[in-house]
Amino acid sequence: MAKISKNKLDKGIYDTILAQLITAFKHCPGEKSVADLFDSLFTKTERLMLAKRLAIALLLERGRSYKDISRLLKVSSVTIGLVRNNIMKNNQPYSDLIRNLSEALKNF
Repeated sequence: MAKISKNKLDKGIYDTILAQLITAFKHCPGEKSVADLFDSLFTKTERLMLAKRLAIALLLERGRSYKDISRLLKVSSVTIGLVRNNIMKNNQPYSDLIRNLSEALKNF
């Protein structure tokens, strides 16, 4: 699991550095550039965590049970529930991402 400092970051600083991260990815000229930046910014554990969360969302979207998802991805039902809650918040960008991924990865 990724380790996060217990020291709270000022909201203004948080917003600024998050915007910088988004901008960095937006300005990548191609898929390889995005992949290279992703690999350089995130540890193997962080990349796996993000990939599993997307996979959980895709599998939930396809009607798979918590038990199936847990067994397939080696994640807890709590993790699955957290992802499901994000979906259920009517988070439009998240829903759009899952729909687009689902269409692109029909054979997953």
